[in-house]
Amino acid sequence: MGFFKNDDESNNVIPMETLSDIVLDIGRRPHCWTRDCRVFLCDDEFKLVQHSEIDEISAKLGKFGSDNRAGLNGQLHRFSAMRDRDDQIAGITIRVGRNVNGNAAMLMDLLLGSDKSILILGEPGSGKTTIVREAARKLAETKNAIVADTSNEIAGDGTHPHQCIGLARRMMVPSLDKQSATMIECVQNHTPHVMVIDEIGRPKEVQAARTVKQRGVRMIASAHGDLRRLLKNKDLVGLVGGIESVTIGDDMAKEEAIRKQKLHVQEQGGGEHRSSSMDSNSISKTRVQRCSEPTFEIIVEVSRESRHDWRIVSDSAKAVDRILDGLRYQAQLRSRDPEGNMRMEVIDG
Repeated sequence: MGFFKNDDESNNVIPMETLSDIVLDIGRRPHCWTRDCRVFLCDDEFKLVQHSEIDEISAKLGKFGSDNRAGLNGQLHRFSAMRDRDDQIAGITIRVGRNVNGNAAMLMDLLLGSDKSILILGEPGSGKTTIVREAARKLAETKNAIVADTSNEIAGDGTHPHQCIGLARRMMVPSLDKQSATMIECVQNHTPHVMVIDEIGRPKEVQAARTVKQRGVRMIASAHGDLRRLLKNKDLVGLVGGIESVTIGDDMAKEEAIRKQKLHVQEQGGGEHRSSSMDSNSISKTRVQRCSEPTFEIIVEVSRESRHDWRIVSDSAKAVDRILDGLRYQAQLRSRDPEGNMRMEVIDG
């Protein structure tokens, strides 16, 4: 396909490490996204994607699933279809898949020195799946790690999983609506020490994750957003214990208001708090609280704007409780430079 060819001049070459998506829509100029910038793949404004070119690509792929995703045998790239009213493919988005050995180095102490479940949060294209792949590979060196692989997102298309997951096994998930059932089947039939899941995004999967955890299986998973957004997402908040509003009596409401005011004074570095100064308007008979223990004890927040700066919340229960109290929580900012040197500092979340 001619529009994929670059000129020999180096300034016309797009670095593969910054390439995230290639967009091919019938009747429009092909382009890609790199560092959140659109780059057209040819200088000719009249070189448009043709039906025949989309058909040629589709013929080389595996079958598109109910989620309109497909892959290439033995490759990590994801092909997602846009369809017209007649259910014909009108466009394809190619998400570039990567295997980066050492990518999860900033999590090695948490992965190998702990048995806590880890949830990786971030927006689309922030590198969550790449981290999950490397985590699966490292854990499988000593544990029975099994990947519940929806759309073959983690271990690539084809019967045999990509070598990027090392000794980890892979259970293919036939469609999005079967992901939760596959998670339960994995626990019942294959006795994993660790289950690895990409993109938990629906209530049934949240409940399945809780069931898996209750059966003693550690989980490494990803989801969209960050911790504060997760608490506002009614479908996913169960991953960190869920939240509920309860009605309390007058005496307890006053005690709760005093407790919160003390916490705010302490956070601001204030002195001794006196309950006599309590404003009656600050007393509420409704209390928002965490429902239960989090399914994931550790939260890792990543961002596509700064791929080498990760925010680690090592106690998600405590962080959630402080957020519900209107307070900041403690987190670690772990960073690495291009040479791979890492540093860590404590920050407020």
